[in-house]
Amino acid sequence: MTDGTLNQFRNELTALFVIVVLNIVFGALAMAFGVQYMVSSVSGQAAGQSMVLRIVAGSVAMVCFGLGIAWIISSVTIFDGIEELREEFQDRKKPVSDETLTSGIIRMMAHYRQNTKTIHTMILVCTLGGFCFLALGIINSLEFLSISLSSGQFTLKNYLLIPAALLTLGIALVSLLSSYYFSKFSRTWDLRLMETARSEEMLKKSLGIDTE
Repeated sequence: MTDGTLNQFRNELTALFVIVVLNIVFGALAMAFGVQYMVSSVSGQAAGQSMVLRIVAGSVAMVCFGLGIAWIISSVTIFDGIEELREEFQDRKKPVSDETLTSGIIRMMAHYRQNTKTIHTMILVCTLGGFCFLALGIINSLEFLSISLSSGQFTLKNYLLIPAALLTLGIALVSLLSSYYFSKFSRTWDLRLMETARSEEMLKKSLGIDTE
């Protein structure tokens, strides 16, 4: 196999590894933010928010908490099979033989086939999480504006809302980008599985093996 194939495989492993690690981190943040928003909404600590915004924020926060749990579980499941494979190829100083590279690709293919449902779940979770955190970011922004407009001046309390709004919007962006990457990754390996199945079928036919 060519160096291009090896580099592509390494890059795919590294990109997937980074995305999965980010999703573990943001899954934990989703749980933390979910608890925080639920507590502040239920206890009425979110000063300046109308009752409607508090109810909406509490409901979205509850969904974010549940998504955070699913986020972490799915990410860890994918991570378990990626970490060892990535380290094997990333830290390897000796030249990689065709047999080793082929073995790595086959192992990756088997890992993807085994976790196809989990990856599809990650696509859904990241998409829902992205929109939920986008909603929380918008709610934070509305709270900032409502307090600022009602008080007529910018105070320390006003400015403290900005980091929370930016962080939730940042999580939303990473979530939606992760969903896009997982979708792209899934399409690529689905195609490779189809090509492998087609090659196996052709080989069986050429050997006269009954495929029924």
